[in-house]
Amino acid sequence: MNEEEFRSKLREWINNNAPQSLRGRKILFETVEFDNYDELRLWQRKLAEAGYLGITWPKEYGGQGLDPIYEVIAYEEFIRAGLPYGRSLGSIGLMVAAPAILKHGSDEQKKKYLPRILRAEDIWCQGFSEPQAGSDLASIKTKAEDKGDYFIVNGQKIWSSYAHLADYMILLARTGEDRYNGLTMFILNMKQEGIKVSPIHQMTGKSDFNTVYFNNAKIPKENIIGKIGEGWKVAMTVLNHERFTLGVTMLFTSKITLESLKNIKGLEEIEDEVEGLEAFYQRLLVKLRRGEEIDIEGSILKLVSSELLQKIYELAVMNYDVETIMKEKWYLGMLASRGRTIAGGTSEILRNLIGERVLKLPK
Repeated sequence: MNEEEFRSKLREWINNNAPQSLRGRKILFETVEFDNYDELRLWQRKLAEAGYLGITWPKEYGGQGLDPIYEVIAYEEFIRAGLPYGRSLGSIGLMVAAPAILKHGSDEQKKKYLPRILRAEDIWCQGFSEPQAGSDLASIKTKAEDKGDYFIVNGQKIWSSYAHLADYMILLARTGEDRYNGLTMFILNMKQEGIKVSPIHQMTGKSDFNTVYFNNAKIPKENIIGKIGEGWKVAMTVLNHERFTLGVTMLFTSKITLESLKNIKGLEEIEDEVEGLEAFYQRLLVKLRRGEEIDIEGSILKLVSSELLQKIYELAVMNYDVETIMKEKWYLGMLASRGRTIAGGTSEILRNLIGERVLKLPK
């Protein structure tokens, strides 16, 4: 099936299968609007059964084994329809845990976790950031102590989306003193003693983020992703995938949101910026069609798209009357957009990466 046939078939499937209650959402992310987690779980299972999730995954783990370009097309079409896709309730499993397990996990881990991630049978959260180690991820202090057949974990993580619902956490913890080689990636069972989850109340009114405390939580040795001391390498796999996916999502959210703005001063300039970013995005699609991986370009896409989306919502809130802002929920989009320049790496960190790796500037 070529790209156009895939796109046409997908559009037909969306028209025939997407529930009306989930259609046409134009706010930044589903976490802003959706409270019905059971409905989201059922929707994800429907997507998985239709073959529209895990598009690039090997077939033996529930995927379709297709090229990455087809996954990008799916993102485009579901976002265009205003439908949740690979985000919200199952996002950490699909965007964070699955790429790590696919590339670095054991065969047993792939068979056990990947099909359940696709069908939203297990919900995942992410244990990366800490109160003193957000942007500087390598400074984490949460410790996993080797006890022979298992590790004991003590410490604290923060900004863990859906930790209050999660069955598992993909956890980066310190197993040695070396800044980078002393890190290991784990799969942590969240349904055990020694774990306390405290919701963080956000300015959007939601509490999807959480602080997670570990007090002698237990992780069996078979739950290491990769090898002991290779956690930083696994984390980079996760972050590269997450940044590109976030970038694609925010680019198309920007396009959809921009279509809702009319006769506002400064609109033409933003339209030009969106057009320029889409041209860059089209270059990335050429790489995908060649079978090449997206590397630092994903950071560029995420950086520019997140700041562009923020501009769009600010423009709407600064120019519309209060009644329109409240009715159309522009204020929610503006509030939520602030976090998009932080998630997946702050704009400052991404500028450092681009400066060092693309422009070859000194650290």
